[in-house]
Amino acid sequence: MDIEEGIKRINGVIEVEIQGFFTERFINLCKINNIKIWDIKNIVSGIVRFNISIKDFKKLKSIARKTKCRVKILKKKGLYFNMFRYRKRKIAYLLILMFICLCIVSSTFVWNVEISGNESIDTMYILAQLKDAGLYVGKNKINLNTKNIINRLRINVSDIAWAGIEIDGTNAYVKIVEKTNLKEDNREDGTIGDIVSTKSGIIEKVTAENGTAISQAGDYIEEGRIVIEGKIYSKVLETKDVKAKGKIVLRTNYNYSDFYSYKKENKIYNERKKYSIGLTINDKENYINYLDKSLSYDIIKSSHEFKLFGFSFSLDFYTFNFYDVEYVDISEEEIIQQAKQDAQNYIDEVLPTLRNPQILNCEVSILDKTEEGINVNVLYTLNEEDGVYRKRN
Repeated sequence: MDIEEGIKRINGVIEVEIQGFFTERFINLCKINNIKIWDIKNIVSGIVRFNISIKDFKKLKSIARKTKCRVKILKKKGLYFNMFRYRKRKIAYLLILMFICLCIVSSTFVWNVEISGNESIDTMYILAQLKDAGLYVGKNKINLNTKNIINRLRINVSDIAWAGIEIDGTNAYVKIVEKTNLKEDNREDGTIGDIVSTKSGIIEKVTAENGTAISQAGDYIEEGRIVIEGKIYSKVLETKDVKAKGKIVLRTNYNYSDFYSYKKENKIYNERKKYSIGLTINDKENYINYLDKSLSYDIIKSSHEFKLFGFSFSLDFYTFNFYDVEYVDISEEEIIQQAKQDAQNYIDEVLPTLRNPQILNCEVSILDKTEEGINVNVLYTLNEEDGVYRKRN
C-alpha cells in the first residue's frame, strides 16, 4: 500500500456496487470528471464494483442519473467510519486523547542515558555524578543546560578530560574522554605521543623523563599546548619518536567574585504556617503552591518514596514557614569577611578536583562600588600538577 492509498483509508473509503445497462459509460464519466476510483471489478454483466473516497462519492449522484445506474454501498472502511461508529463512547475517546497527550508529554523527557568513551571510570559512577549535575532518566529536555552539566561533571569527576552531551529524541548520549594517568600511561607500549597542558598558566617546573620539553619554567602556556614533545633530538643521530613522559607543575589562577549589598537580610519567623502536598516522579517535583508570591517563607519537605513500573515516585508533604524580612546595615569590613568565607567555600570545592594543589596566595580586591553595595573579587594563585598524555595520530 502506497502513501496515497494509506491516506485514503484513514480518511474513509467506500466500496460501491453499480447496476445498470451503461456501467462502462459510468466508469468513463468518472474518469472524465476526475473522480478517482480503484479496484474496479466486473462481477457479471451489468454489475461493477469499485472503491471510492468519501469526498468523491457525492459526485456519483449526477453520473448515476445520466447513465440510469443504481448505486449501492456495500462496505464502509477507514478511521472516519470507525470514529463515527463509536461516537457515543466518550470515555474511550477521552482515554485515547489522554494517551496521545501522555505520548507528547513523555517525548519531552530523557528516558535513556548512554555513556561511551569511559574505560577506567565506572559507568554507574558517571551516571550518579550526572544525576547530581542535573541529567538523569526522567529529566525534562526543555531548557536543559548541557554546558552547565558538563562543567559540573568535570568538577565532580577529576579523571574526565573532556565530556560532550548530545540529545537525540528521548536519548541522551554522553561521550567521555578520560585524563591519562602519567604513571600508568608512561609504560613502554609502543605508542608515540606528547604531553599537553589541560589548563592555561605559567610553568613553574617541567621535567622530561622521555621526550623533549619545548616549554621552560617561566613560560606562559595556553590550554592544549604541547609541553613535552614525544621526540628525542640529537646532533649525531636521527630524531627519534617516543612516548613522552614527565611532570609539569603550573601556576594557575582561580577567581571568585560576587556583588554584596550594604543591606543584610534577616529573617524573623512568625507562628504562621501553611501546608501542601505534591508528587515527585523521577526527581521531577510537582506540588500545589497556592500562596501569594509576595509573601516570604521557607519550605520544609518530608517524603515517602516508592517505585512502580521502573519509575521512582515520592509522595511529598510541604510545610511553609512564614517570616518577615528585616534589613540591617553592614560595613565594608563585614562584606569583605563574608566574601572571603564564600571564596573559601568555593576553593574548597575546587581543590579536590586538582592534582597536588598548593595555594600560594589569596588576594582580595574591590572591583566596583555603588550606593547599594560593592563587587568583591578574590583571586587564588595555586601551584598544581598538570599535563595529559595525547597519542599522536
